[in-house]
Amino acid sequence: MISYIALAVGAIVVLCSCALAGRIAGLSVTALWTAGTAYFLMAPTYSFRVSNSRDLAALALYGTAGLVIARIRPVTRRVQELRDVPAIEFSPDILVDFRKVLIDLTSSSELGQRLKEQRIEIEASLLDSFRCSYIDAVRILSQVFAAVLTEPQLLRISFHAGRRPGVELLFVTAHRVWPLPFQRTITIGRSDEDCKCSVSWLPNLGVTSFDNGYGRDYQIRLDHS
Repeated sequence: MISYIALAVGAIVVLCSCALAGRIAGLSVTALWTAGTAYFLMAPTYSFRVSNSRDLAALALYGTAGLVIARIRPVTRRVQELRDVPAIEFSPDILVDFRKVLIDLTSSSELGQRLKEQRIEIEASLLDSFRCSYIDAVRILSQVFAAVLTEPQLLRISFHAGRRPGVELLFVTAHRVWPLPFQRTITIGRSDEDCKCSVSWLPNLGVTSFDNGYGRDYQIRLDHS
């Protein structure tokens, strides 16, 4: 509980750092606060290795929040520059490459380091068709990693995309068994009515999940309307 309180306080510190000193300071505080919390407050203490999956998920959410705050905070400029150059606001309507956001998050954050230490592989194929705003991408990934990192014996996380008119589809599988056995029938998708679990993440997201015996599949629908 103390570590979670520390991360909540850290989010406020990152926000203040971005407001007072700019984006670089905010990113630096995010990295240092994440490392310090993991080292001093999370088991095993005095080690950067985190043994509890919930602690790992909390670190992932904190790191993602830090990236979002730094992303939407304009870089600090001199007063004269602000007078000469109009402020550029981040538009939530601009669609981004979801695969690129995923790679950035897992390659340059504490989350990526933890995944490597636990030898959890990430597979991201056929994601070009999944288009959303940067804010939606970060929110979706935050919820996805918070959910899949609680799965026991997690070995691999795979991302696949699809599309229906007006609806973006994302399929995420948390594999407990890899490689998958040959000559076995493995369910990779179900209708919403056949899913035992419906998850509430965001207002414009529809999420269902089911267990196919070898891992848990999350079916995510992003409604652009």
